[in-house]
Amino acid sequence: MLTKSVILIAPLLLCAASFQDTLNSALSTSSSAQKSTSSASSSSSIAGVKEALSLGADQAVSLLGKEDGFLKNSAVKIPLPASLKPIATAAEKVGGKRYVDDFVTTMNTAASKAIPKTASILSDTISSMSVDDANAIIKGSNTAATDYFKAKSQDKLLNALMPIIKESVAQNKVMSSYQSLKEFSGTTNASSKLGDNALIGQASSIAKGFGITDVVPENDENIEAYIGRKTLDGLFYMIAEKEKALRSNPLASGSSIIQQVFGK
Repeated sequence: MLTKSVILIAPLLLCAASFQDTLNSALSTSSSAQKSTSSASSSSSIAGVKEALSLGADQAVSLLGKEDGFLKNSAVKIPLPASLKPIATAAEKVGGKRYVDDFVTTMNTAASKAIPKTASILSDTISSMSVDDANAIIKGSNTAATDYFKAKSQDKLLNALMPIIKESVAQNKVMSSYQSLKEFSGTTNASSKLGDNALIGQASSIAKGFGITDVVPENDENIEAYIGRKTLDGLFYMIAEKEKALRSNPLASGSSIIQQVFGK
């Protein structure tokens, strides 16, 4: 009797085992497919973000690094430091507008000459991006990629820029323009060092008659540091503008991977 029961049950046990094997295989295949899909999705995400960042960085460096890249772009043009605006106003009152313009021009020229130095650092920052960084950028604000650049590379960029800024400041006579502006408005006693010292001396006397020396800041502005900060401000502004444009209209990028990532 027992033998007959075993004979009857055996096929059922074999069927159950076969079903379990099939189920396990199906679950394993599904899990592998999910992992593969997830991996592909992560790969697409980081590739899309890296391409978007590269487009933004390349465009910013190209536009700002050309001749008058800062000077003729009102959005990023480096203005007079706030501490020097009273001096500039004073100089303009006594016919010294060209000294103000010269100083602004030399600062912006120095920035444009320094900006190409940022390209390699921006590229390295993009290369080191992790999947988590990419996902955070995709889910973040309209300037999340630009914010990533700031967080990861701002100090390196400034350190790289400063030697170029200092060299460019010297080549473009930024400090000479700064000194001319101060002397024209009657804020120093070194007028004799300038080529047009007669004009400057006359203007200086007029300025002193107006009491203009009272508006001179107690300490000189650190012009090189100021240009460095403003150069980075302009760079990040341009990258942010490109990022916002890509997010709002990924189709216009002409990149299928950017459309895939930011078109969701």
